[in-house]
Amino acid sequence: MAKPTFIGIGAQKCASTWIYDILADHPDVILSEKKEVDYFSYHYDHGRQWYESSFAANNRSFIAAGEISPSYFHEPAVPERILAQYPDAKILVALRDPVKRAISNHKHEIRVGHLSGDDLSLEFGLANNSTYIDQGLYAKHLQRWFEVFPREQILVLLFEDIIGDKQVAAKQIFNFLGIAENHSPAALNSQSNPSYVNKFRGLESFRRSLRQTMSKLGLDSVWTFLQKAGLQKLYASLNKKPSESVIPPTSEVTKQQLALAFREDIEKLEKMLNRDLSAWKASATNAGQNV
Repeated sequence: MAKPTFIGIGAQKCASTWIYDILADHPDVILSEKKEVDYFSYHYDHGRQWYESSFAANNRSFIAAGEISPSYFHEPAVPERILAQYPDAKILVALRDPVKRAISNHKHEIRVGHLSGDDLSLEFGLANNSTYIDQGLYAKHLQRWFEVFPREQILVLLFEDIIGDKQVAAKQIFNFLGIAENHSPAALNSQSNPSYVNKFRGLESFRRSLRQTMSKLGLDSVWTFLQKAGLQKLYASLNKKPSESVIPPTSEVTKQQLALAFREDIEKLEKMLNRDLSAWKASATNAGQNV
């Protein structure tokens, strides 16, 4: 077991999977086997030993150990819980245009089966799930973290900066964690979490179960080989279809309403981060970009 030296806190649908993936093959890093441990949010009653068992060092030397759970960002109790157990932990945060985040959140809820039926419009999703808005109120949630942890222990990345230059963003993360900057991650230019809908949910459940079983048996290399050999493309052709094929286009009116709902919080965030976020405030353009 190892103690975490860094913790990624989201926000949800803001490139946290990409961050996990570029750290996964770094020789100086130990990651939790499961990306989202959710200890400080949903499993705090499991205890510290259970949590630290997520980081299997296996006598391997390392500089940094950690995990990434987007649920941490918006759960009010989490900052104090982390401080109590790991006061020196470095905190990784990634944020994106909140309108685009809400749309991506909606696609995710449909993909994992939390939302189904004849009406899969964003408008229905917003009426069904208030967290589409709440999770995009970044200043509101980030303020709690800044009140608990020193600023130098928190790295805030913007999704747009990652998209603009992934190599620079990766080096920024590596430097923040104190690990070798010259590492070239295999997943650097990958699309880590593309938007799609499963045609057959049972088949997807079987795939995930098989993947977890192979990982527990130490057969990750076999799984990687099969993916590169064409199994991943075959599976995608059998069971995946673009989310746009079932989700109606988001109206410009809805995008403008969302932009208005986020505007005040964005202005607060600009002051907190000393960043110009005018592009976010004017957001009403396409939101189909993914990492």
